[in-house]
Amino acid sequence: MHCWGLTPQSCGLSPRLPLSGPCRCSTPAGWAHVPVSPQLDRFASIRIPGSRKERPHLAHVKHSSSSDWHASSEFQDLSTKITSETEILALFEKMMEDMNLNEDKKAPLREKDLNMKKEMVVQYIITASKTGGLRSSHQVHPQEFLGELRSGIVDERLVAYLDSLRVSLTSNPVSWVQSFGNEGLGLLLDTLERLLQKKHPEHIDKKSQHKVIQCLKAFMNNKFGLERILSEEKSLTLLARAVDPSQPAMMTDVVKLLSAICIVGEENTLEKVLEAITIAGERRNVERFGPIVEGLRNRSVQLQVACMQLINALVTSPDDLDFRLHIRNEFMRCGLKQILPHLSSIRSEALDIQLRVHEEHREEDMIEFSHRLEDIRSELEYPLPLVRHRPLPCKASRVPQVLRGFLCLGLRYVL
Repeated sequence: MHCWGLTPQSCGLSPRLPLSGPCRCSTPAGWAHVPVSPQLDRFASIRIPGSRKERPHLAHVKHSSSSDWHASSEFQDLSTKITSETEILALFEKMMEDMNLNEDKKAPLREKDLNMKKEMVVQYIITASKTGGLRSSHQVHPQEFLGELRSGIVDERLVAYLDSLRVSLTSNPVSWVQSFGNEGLGLLLDTLERLLQKKHPEHIDKKSQHKVIQCLKAFMNNKFGLERILSEEKSLTLLARAVDPSQPAMMTDVVKLLSAICIVGEENTLEKVLEAITIAGERRNVERFGPIVEGLRNRSVQLQVACMQLINALVTSPDDLDFRLHIRNEFMRCGLKQILPHLSSIRSEALDIQLRVHEEHREEDMIEFSHRLEDIRSELEYPLPLVRHRPLPCKASRVPQVLRGFLCLGLRYVL
């Protein structure tokens, strides 16, 4: 995999997202494939209001006084109900997944002995349940959001509910996102599609579009949400249609999401993203990469950085040299070649990084292509012994002409 100078954080995703590599691992054993028990079900009902600071972090649990916890009747009662090693380990995995810990943070916790794991699980359940009981005015159950989205609310009311949903998707544990689930994602995508189909959207419609994008960003900020996004056939197409240079703030979020999807998706994800961008371009009757390049002309440096991130992700991801050359050449023909000198004059460390990544990979591809050209030249000058006595497909006088043809083709792609 190529290094793009990208991180999940730079693409708008939280560093808590388990992205040590492409998201190709199976669902953790403690989440969806464990025996059903009353204690396991309690995780799904935990509702934690307020900001992230109010969430029962594992670090807080670890520093709690062990004697205070053991003296608690609630602790003792729950401890007697969780006895089997299988259930403890399943709950422990579910606890870490519910807290959205990445694999680097899970590894040292898995090294702890069984008694410590049991104590941590019991403390987490009790703490989370108590915190969830303090229902705030900002905290809403997933089913309430689903009901409002089904009703087809519009205008300012839709903006308000989407903003509240964004906060809930961001601040609640993964179990809350799972409760919102596939139906919630489908309703969000339907809402975005309805808004994008308006020929003359008003200001409130554009505001709602951006709110939906922010909700999708929060939804996919965990493995469950990311997998659901990639499994929805129309999700990438709608994101590509939302690449709108006339709305810089929304477009910045959209291209960051597409960049992140290219990074953490499966092997065929790049193909899906390119297909979505192609469909969006055909609907607008414009070059498919035109809106992305147009975003580079915007005065927003954040948008320029995000667009270069996406360009680098699309250009450097393919393993095939010909495909990389084709994608880069298409961007150049869309106007990237004319814009690059202007971007280089802008003072921005983040933008400089993306421009440097773009240039380094362009030079590497040029070197690889020149090696290929040299191999072709050698084959034409020194044919294999088996065919040495056969007539060459072209006269010797035409060899330089053939080489010039290959060279022109290479320069067309690389420069």
